Order: sequence, then structure tokens, then C-alpha cells
Amino acid sequence: MLGFPMPFQAVPCAIWLPIATDEDSYGNSNVTYAEYPDIRTHCCYAPGAGRPDTSDDIEDGRPHGVRVGMTFYLPKTLSADLRDAIIACYPPDDLALSGHQFKIVGEPFSFSRANTPGDYSWCVEGVTYLG
Repeated sequence: MLGFPMPFQAVPCAIWLPIATDEDSYGNSNVTYAEYPDIRTHCCYAPGAGRPDTSDDIEDGRPHGVRVGMTFYLPKTLSADLRDAIIACYPPDDLALSGHQFKIVGEPFSFSRANTPGDYSWCVEGVTYLG
């Protein structure tokens, strides 16, 4: 079966996987990240997410808070646990976005690779908080 191209131009992409460290007093694992990415690949991206945003970004201590979301489409060849990972894309024609890091939301999994046309079977949401 021939792959179908993604309708977006693929760009270089980097992913930092979390390194678990000791637990805090509540039993939560603290994570750190290596200086250099663990995975270098290509991805496609689109601003926002595929679901409506009903959350309120304004709270005490963040009166001008903004939640910025980005959806990333990753290749079928990727095989990694992306929970708590950091992702960045490097589009050559968008210096404002290039290298901006987003935290991956949730615990994403690939769609069924055999049943997904094209080269990209992962759809992950990245988020960053400003303000």
C-alpha cells in the first residue's frame, strides 16, 4: 500500500522524554529532562486542539494567564512513551514558533498504524502556559 502524504508540510521536530527522579512528600514523581532531545524526527503541526476549550485560564496569581495549545502529528515509525514529554518543532519559515517547547498532554497513543492512511498515526496535544 502506498502512503498518502500529510496535507501539511513536515518540519524537523525534537522530543525530550522525562527522566523520573525522587518523589515529593505527596508521592508525586518529579521529572527532569536531558539537555539534548532523545528523539529527532519530522512532524506536522496545527495551532490549537481538536476539541473545544472550556477551561478558564484566569486564576489567582495569573490574572493574564493564557493556555497555548498546539497539535502535533508524528510519524508511524515513532515508538515511545510520550507521557510528560516535551516537544518542539522547527519550521524554517516561522521563527516565532521554531524551537518553542510544549509539554505533551495526557498519555497519547498512536492510532492503529495498519488502519491509518499516510505516514502519520500519532496526534498529540502540546501545551504551554503564558502569563
